Amino acid sequence: MNKYLSALALAATSVSAAAAQPIALLAPGARDQVPSALAPAPKSLATSGLDRAPVMVSHALDPSASLAAAPTPYVAHSREFWSDVGESELRRGVKLVTTAPGALIRLSPQGGAGAALDPAGVLVRVHGRTLDANGASTAVADTKALRSAGMAVPAGTLAFRLAAATGSGEVEIAAPHAQGRYLVHVFEPDSAIAMDFGADRDTVLGGGTIAFRAEAEGSAHLALASGLVTAPDGYSADLAFTANPDGSFSARFTPDAAHSRGPALWEAHVFTAVGGAQQVLRDATTAFAVTAPTARFGGSAELARDGAGLHVDLAVDASAASRYEASGVLYGTGADGALHPAALAQSATWLGGPGKLELAFGADTFAGGLHAPFELRDLRLVDQATMSVIERRERALVIGD
Repeated sequence: MNKYLSALALAATSVSAAAAQPIALLAPGARDQVPSALAPAPKSLATSGLDRAPVMVSHALDPSASLAAAPTPYVAHSREFWSDVGESELRRGVKLVTTAPGALIRLSPQGGAGAALDPAGVLVRVHGRTLDANGASTAVADTKALRSAGMAVPAGTLAFRLAAATGSGEVEIAAPHAQGRYLVHVFEPDSAIAMDFGADRDTVLGGGTIAFRAEAEGSAHLALASGLVTAPDGYSADLAFTANPDGSFSARFTPDAAHSRGPALWEAHVFTAVGGAQQVLRDATTAFAVTAPTARFGGSAELARDGAGLHVDLAVDASAASRYEASGVLYGTGADGALHPAALAQSATWLGGPGKLELAFGADTFAGGLHAPFELRDLRLVDQATMSVIERRERALVIGD
């Protein structure tokens, strides 16, 4: 018997003795997502195409790898802003504040290709001079060129990058032949003024609360912030931001999972102004998932060992019939006394009520030299109908002494 199997056998001595009795999962941590109660299935839950055959897999992991205990939420870094303007405003001229040469400006008509603008007919007024888009720019691109570059832009979109010689500061963009409404997008890749926007988590249970934070990078402070949330079904709601003493702004939102639709994500949008002698606009968007708590781990597990390895049977309760998936990373103790990743196990099966999901860690998938105590981390429960994470625990179970 090799060194690993000997260690596993020692750990399994206590496991086999307790295998007939459920072993409680560790208490949830502050960052864990654990449903407090089950909810009925959303009307939009589509399960007819799901496979009902159970499946289990496991993979060995590099014990020297450094794995995150929990996903790090995405933070949007913005050097851009948007403005929705009408034809009369654009004909007169829209004033924009830029902070560095080389700003990219995009004009997208909301009425279709019939409102497309000719670069020669778009005027750029800066520092007392008036140039057309061709003369003020180093590059001009129409809808065809932008789409060829992989950008999903509306028909009739025109984009141009202001030349360095054009400078920065207050810039006025005018289109005397504008028709209808336009979305004006300004992106300053070389600006020193940027804004960060993110949420405290990437997934929130319906009825739970998600927190957002917007802040200027460096020593700058935000002067104001507003925002909104949009759901996959078209529902939207305002985000009420409040100022913090450090110059950032925060908002909290409680979503209703009834507005979710399949695996589609919700979006949060923030519109800010960075304070100073001349306020600079910065907008950003982030996405998050809203999950209906239609299942949860029962809070206990049964452990067993055989020639195939270590088996962890997790009690699961489901209020909606669907195919559910469990995954977890098993850590073992190394010669240095620290825990190291040994293997990842996943399983999925159809559940329509109380049941179980088994994580099977094969004996041949463990890195040599790891021994008890073992620990099950990053335990997740996913509804495969929506691919949404219902439950997530950083630390779930300790195995062995």
